[in-house]
Amino acid sequence: MATPPDYDLLIAGGGLIGSGLALALAHQPLRIGIIEAVPPTTHEQPSFDSRAIALAFGSRQIFEGIGCWSAIAPKTTPIRHIHISDRGHFGVTRLEAAQASLPALGYVVEARVLGQIIYQALKNFSQIELLSPAKVINVSGEGDQMRVQIISQDHIRTLSTRLLIAADGGSSLVRQLLQIPVQRKDYGQTAIIANVATEHPHECTAFERFTNTGPLALLPLGEKRSNLVWTVKNMQVPYLAAVDNKTFLAHLQQRFGQRLGQFTRIGKRHVYPLQLLRSQQQLAHRAILIGNAAHNLHPVAGQGFNLGLRDVAALAQTLADAHKADHDLGAPETLSTYVQWRQWDQRLIAKSTDILVRLFSNNYAGLGLARGLGLTALDLLPLLKRRLMRQATGLAGRQPRLARGLSLL
Repeated sequence: MATPPDYDLLIAGGGLIGSGLALALAHQPLRIGIIEAVPPTTHEQPSFDSRAIALAFGSRQIFEGIGCWSAIAPKTTPIRHIHISDRGHFGVTRLEAAQASLPALGYVVEARVLGQIIYQALKNFSQIELLSPAKVINVSGEGDQMRVQIISQDHIRTLSTRLLIAADGGSSLVRQLLQIPVQRKDYGQTAIIANVATEHPHECTAFERFTNTGPLALLPLGEKRSNLVWTVKNMQVPYLAAVDNKTFLAHLQQRFGQRLGQFTRIGKRHVYPLQLLRSQQQLAHRAILIGNAAHNLHPVAGQGFNLGLRDVAALAQTLADAHKADHDLGAPETLSTYVQWRQWDQRLIAKSTDILVRLFSNNYAGLGLARGLGLTALDLLPLLKRRLMRQATGLAGRQPRLARGLSLL
């Protein structure tokens, strides 16, 4: 008789997507291991510099289904209005939560806070084990199990699992070990991310301002604090990363304008080169890729994390349904069900963000006029606007139980 595996599921990557998947499956009778290189910290003090994430309304519903939104909600700033403009050209689109009959289009939360809430909730489930600090160093398929070799504090261990889930980010080592090829598109752009304070309150408004170097976004975070995601051309990065805060804010003011008055403070700046990355396949023998390991997008419109969270909701339901039916969690037919479910949403979001970047990051003759007409038309056509908001909030297409705010039980 074959020896049972150590785990039903091993999740490589204990970030928000990997740990979120574990929590989504926490009420299932499954032995789950999370392999994470950096142990989670629970006592870090809030900081002006804390990185922020924009959760679409659909992501709120997923966290409601998982059962932790009540802990997250008090730590968020709602996005009730979105202001979209094109620098140097006419045309503005305004999206309102009330137009979509929603309390908010999304919510901004510090990533550290979100991670703490998830890990605190995971402590209530003894069948979920955190293997940290630990790194995957090798994987190999063996019959009805996957062997995963990890190194932890200079000690090498080999674990067995029915299914390995790669949630280890855009530079996924597991994806490389599985020899899954990727498609890459380099945008020649870099995101400069920092938190800024403004003279006037944002009043729960998110701004997306397109410029000829790339989009500039401000997400509301606290009364007079916003999270800045400023996309610039790679050649501009050495200068903008090195100048003093006063000079940087002066450049930012010139690009953004006076909608929030003067920028009064900026925190630490972080730079991230941008590219579109898509795995040519998401399945291997008893392994599957989710989140940024499967699709790493440009941050325009803030879709990346929300797309990954929808992966979590669909995969959690697929695995819960398979277990209930006594099907093999790692079988190709089980995993193919998930891939077919998710491919429409993944392709649509990847294509939409890519088109936005190419359309709004240049000054080709006549294109500015076309963009202005498009923004104006969108602002004047309620039906089209509602359709856009439904897609942007993650409420379009076939919705798994978690995405409808329902538990898997």
